[in-house]
Amino acid sequence: MANEGARVAIASRNADALEEGARAIKQATGRDVATYRVDLLEDREVARLANDVERDLGPLDILVNSSAGPRTKPFTELSDEDWLAALDTKFLLQVRPSREVFPCMKSRGGGRIVNIVGSNGKFPQPYDMTVAVVNAALLNLTKALAEEGAPHNVLVNAINPSLTRTDRIAYLAKLMMEELGISFDEAVSELVAGHQIKRLGDPSEIASMIVFVVSARGSFITGSLIDVDGGATPSL
Repeated sequence: MANEGARVAIASRNADALEEGARAIKQATGRDVATYRVDLLEDREVARLANDVERDLGPLDILVNSSAGPRTKPFTELSDEDWLAALDTKFLLQVRPSREVFPCMKSRGGGRIVNIVGSNGKFPQPYDMTVAVVNAALLNLTKALAEEGAPHNVLVNAINPSLTRTDRIAYLAKLMMEELGISFDEAVSELVAGHQIKRLGDPSEIASMIVFVVSARGSFITGSLIDVDGGATPSL
């Protein structure tokens, strides 16, 4: 986004992550990034974030929701609290910002919302059950919100990465290492065995699709659930 000339704001509860992200973007693009430490689990914090971004950068035209997947366990070990936490930390974490900016985008005659979801929302795996269920909910949210937004030129899409080189993958690989008694490399190989391209994705490959969807070139795309997954999603 910064490379394409957008005024970029990033938000997180983690101050260190914000500083590191802003520094990396500045080094890569030469552009400053506005950072906001905020807890998106709180409605009041979400409203404050939207107000602060519009005060500092101007109208909020693009929202990209990207939240970490919840912790997971074998199904019989998942408590009601685990399921509710999964909904709170991924599903509602994307609902709240969208709900905040949607009316303003409608009143201004347009905007873009992108939900980063995941391919297992359509094809769940038992080793990652909570996030698969939450992702399915996010895909349904995307379709419904796109229909509501389309008459106002508010375009809403979902990007479904498969296994991408992030801390989340390190966590899942560690679970497999402990359960199966295998090495990290063996766990990664096992995870990507179903990919046509036998490797993890890179975050920049996901980012490129996001930039396309929110650009003028993506002006005829809404309600789409776009797989960027190395061929992991089976053909229907």
